[in-house]
Amino acid sequence: MRYLDKFLCKDMEKMMILLSGARQCGKTTYSKWLINHHDTGVYLNWDQIKDRKKIIQQDWDEDAAIVVLDEIHKKKLWKTFLKGIFDTKKPNMRLLVTGSARMEYFQKSGDSMFGRYRSWRLHPFCMSEDPLHLSLKDRFNRLLERGGFPYPYLAKKPEEVARWRNQHWTLLLREDLRDLESIRNIQSLELMAELLKSHAAGMLSFANLAEDVEISPKTAKTWVSVLEKLYLITRIQPYTGSLKRVLSKTPKIYFFDTGDLIEQPIGARVENLVAINLIKRLNFIEDAFGDRLGLHYLRDKEGREVDFVITLNRKPVALIEVKTSYQSPDSSLIYFRKKLGSLTAVQLHAEHDRRGITKQGVRILSIHEFFSGPLENRRFWDLRIPAN
Repeated sequence: MRYLDKFLCKDMEKMMILLSGARQCGKTTYSKWLINHHDTGVYLNWDQIKDRKKIIQQDWDEDAAIVVLDEIHKKKLWKTFLKGIFDTKKPNMRLLVTGSARMEYFQKSGDSMFGRYRSWRLHPFCMSEDPLHLSLKDRFNRLLERGGFPYPYLAKKPEEVARWRNQHWTLLLREDLRDLESIRNIQSLELMAELLKSHAAGMLSFANLAEDVEISPKTAKTWVSVLEKLYLITRIQPYTGSLKRVLSKTPKIYFFDTGDLIEQPIGARVENLVAINLIKRLNFIEDAFGDRLGLHYLRDKEGREVDFVITLNRKPVALIEVKTSYQSPDSSLIYFRKKLGSLTAVQLHAEHDRRGITKQGVRILSIHEFFSGPLENRRFWDLRIPAN
């Protein structure tokens, strides 16, 4: 969380901050840490009845140096409410708004808060940070088995991890879902969420998913979007650009908590871990520096596929293929690299002890090494540029 601090504090001098992220990824911990570093501060959570009354009445110390409003997006007309607070607050007051749903889904162009806020996204731990000071190899294995959410990552006993994971799913699919969407058939949605685990790191057919859950494809698509809002899963779309004969509609899905996939094949778990690390880095670079970045995959009708395509201003800048073990460059990676103009091509593997090499224009190196640099490195995919 500390990697965000200097950026958030600078932005808070001029605007309110909307900090979104999955439930229990560290937003409250960070907020209270931030309050403790100011002379006066207030933390209020919309989910708490006593706090809700204070929020509605704006009953807090108007001279507070920082006011944190948590889960405020659950309030009706919350954007108009925040606009009023921001426009009338004292110049020295900092305003931090946090939420466990993806608040970017609720932000629309031309809304009343335009020009008054900066949006930031907080993710669980990744390969670039580790409060336990583990080796890169042990850090990778811990993330693969437990995921990056602070509680399971830091827990001392495996049974603590299992209990947390069960409670986490209940909170997401019962309480948070109730606050965001009106869905009557919760049991079928829970079944769909479980079935999606077997689709992790794979292409998602809404028709097949709908058939398995016995719902309509339209409902399946809506429910997948709901699970995205809750930071349970995320989708990446295929890259098309000027290429011919490539898939243009079928998404791939990944889980924000790689620990949810402990029963899935190792290949899917490793690719999911890479995806989440990439998404965290790209989100941070977008939020901190304003770069227009995107993450996609490539697959054509002949079956050639590359796991990830990073785009900058909608143009591809890097291709990334993921393997569980060290291998020679993938033929699809070589093919698409040539098709797209000899851009950066990286093949990652999970073998910690192998040193990186370059073959046929493809950089082959371990996942540990690729993600070992700081998040502030804006062009982390270009291995010719040293980390900042």
